[in-house]
This record gives sequence, structure tokens and C-alpha cells, in this order.
Amino acid sequence: MLKAVVGLQFGDEGKGKFVDYLSGNINNIARFNGGANAGHCVQYGNVRGSFSQLPASLNKKNLYICQGALISLPVLVKEIDFIKNENINSSIFIDPRCHVVLPLHAELNKASEKYKGKNKIGSVGVGVGACVEDKSNRHGIRLIDTLDKEKLRSKLAFLWGIREKQINYVFNEQVKLDFEEMLETTHQYGKRIEPYFTFTNEAIGNLLDHGDDILLETSQATFLDNSFGTYPYTVAYQTLVQTCFAMIGIPAQKMHIVGVMKAYMIRVGNGPFPTELQTEQADYIRERGNEYGTVSKRPRRCGWLDLCLIKHAVRLNGVTEIAITNVDVLAGIDEIKVAIAYEIDGEIIGSDKALLQLDKVKPIYKTFKCWGELKESYENLAELPCELVDFLNYIQEYAGVPIKYISHGPDRAQTLIA
Repeated sequence: MLKAVVGLQFGDEGKGKFVDYLSGNINNIARFNGGANAGHCVQYGNVRGSFSQLPASLNKKNLYICQGALISLPVLVKEIDFIKNENINSSIFIDPRCHVVLPLHAELNKASEKYKGKNKIGSVGVGVGACVEDKSNRHGIRLIDTLDKEKLRSKLAFLWGIREKQINYVFNEQVKLDFEEMLETTHQYGKRIEPYFTFTNEAIGNLLDHGDDILLETSQATFLDNSFGTYPYTVAYQTLVQTCFAMIGIPAQKMHIVGVMKAYMIRVGNGPFPTELQTEQADYIRERGNEYGTVSKRPRRCGWLDLCLIKHAVRLNGVTEIAITNVDVLAGIDEIKVAIAYEIDGEIIGSDKALLQLDKVKPIYKTFKCWGELKESYENLAELPCELVDFLNYIQEYAGVPIKYISHGPDRAQTLIA
């Protein structure tokens, strides 16, 4: 059976912890979308890993990167080396049809963002958006293309000709790369990961045929989806969990879906954020929650929990249960607010309509009493502060699905099953 972990907000909800946590009972973990423009952090004891390409697990498992994922070769190799150096001894399978994010793509993304000025999206500039453009325009470079150097040269030369003109004459910048160096580096990295090449659609299809469980890791989050998110302040691809079927190459089927959310909202980069805080409370949350981008290292914008978006994300993805993270971060705040409705010009509006003009909505809040500092461990729900229990009960009643997991710290062990 397929089991999936999906973010219900703007990313950085703590998905990595729950991919690692849930993989304790599942041998196969698959990443099917996204690239190295975001990362998942996992901590277990003294070992902490940040993963942007491999599925986020410090367990000894079978790790699959399916064809819908986008590959930044040096990042992937670094993560493979980390797995080996930590003696995690996972087996790695990478689909040779994955598209490669090149240094040229990063140059294009940075030039594009600079050209947009105040209208920039807030991209981290690693080249994922440009890679998606080349894939859809059918002149992208796939992993399989990296193995034959002369064929790679021909494909890269064609792509270079297009993108160099665009950078020079559209964005008025200069390409700072050396073609021969990029060719050689791409070829060498490709040869290094060739031993891991596997048609992952066949491998995962066979596992499902034999009744094995597969844990799916989604990149980014619901409201960065290119269609249903806060467009244009989104990523360049789909992030809803049901897109996994086309990205992996398997038939649609029943899934068990864990939606991960923080006890508050965060966002990296530009884009509308109705519950954003501009007070000392934002600084308090940022420092206690270590709210800095895993890849970009930028300070994350912080705000109150938006249950309008959570409920909408639950419905969009078909979430069956929720994992809530960082409840410990809010301890000590005088009072906690939660957005439970939107209005524009005094009219209450639904989430679909709101997402078309999210910069104009006014949140309507419900206020909760705060709880004190939490303990290192809990055996059951009854041990939690009553204020936190009230907060959790309201969330699951509003969202319409149960909260199954409560994370009160970064370590795998700091997780209470409700």
C-alpha cells in the first residue's frame, strides 16, 4: 500500500522528521517530485542530516528517486556520501529519466529574479524552475544523457545556445560559466551515480504487486503547488500528493496520507501571508523554532496558524490523518491566535476564492490560552497541558481529520502518538 507524507502549508512543516519516523516500519521510501530548492532535516541522537534529493531517512532502507524528481548532481552525490559515511547502509535506486538541474539553470534563475526586481518570486536560485521549463520544452538533459560524453556535448551545446542568448539579451546579464567545465563535471557526476540507475516505476510497481508498503515523500507543500497554491508565488511544478502516480509511473490507487503542519505558519520568500506577524512574537517564534531556510538560510516569515488553509489542504490532498510539529515553540506566548475564516470588504469568502486574492483577505481569529514549557517526553495525551489539548482538539475538529502525531521537539523520540 502507498503511504504518503505531504506538507499542508508553505513548506518547512517538519516533513523530514515524519518521513524518517514513519520509515521505522516501512522498508521502501520514494521521492517523486521537486529538486534541491528545498530540504528536509532529520535528527536522531547526535546525527543530523539535511536531504534535498534523497528521501529523508536515517534508517537503513531502500531509497527511491523517481523520474518526476529533478537532480542537482553535486547535491545528490554529497547526500549519497553522507549516507555511506554515517554507515546507514541504505540501498539507493535512481531513475535514469530524471532531469538534471545544471549550473546554467541556476544562472538563468538568478538573472530572471534580478530582472523582475520588485516583482521577483523569491526563488532560492538553484535552477529548478529553469530545469522544469527545459523539460516541458523537450530539450532538457536527463541522467541517462550524462553517460555518453559526445551525445551530452551535443545536447548541452543546443541548450547553451538558447539559454546564453536569453541571459545576455533578455536579462542583460553575462554567463559566468565555462562550457567545457560544465560538460566534464556533468559527465563525471553521471558516471558516478550510474550504478544506482533503476527504472523505479517497475521496481515500485513490483513491490506494490507483492503487497509491500511504500512511503512517499513529497517536496515543498500544498500552497506552493503551481496550480492550487498562491500562484505566481509557487514552485514550477505540482506538489499535491496525488500527482505521485504520473511522477512515479504507476496506476492511481488508494493511499494513506499523513498531512504535516506546524502549530503556526511560516513562509520563505515573497508571496501573500494573511496571518504574518510583524511583532516581537515573530522573532520569538523564529528563534525558538530555528526558522531559517534549510537551503537558503534566509529567515522565515512567521505568523499565526491559518486553519482556513489547513482545511483546504486536507481536502485537496485527501489527507487521512495529521501530524503537528513545533507545539513546543509556542510555549510561553501570552495568547495564541488561529485564523478560522477570511473576509474581504466585510464578506466571508471560501478558500478557493481567497487564494486568488490572498493579499487582500482579512483573517478572523480565535484566541487560545497558551501552555507552559513542555517536558522532554510524554507517554500519553492526558499528560499534555490542558491548554495544548484544547488547541489540538479544535484543530482536528475544524480540519475534519484526526491528529495522530504530536511532535514536541526535533528528535525522532520527541513524538507522541495520540
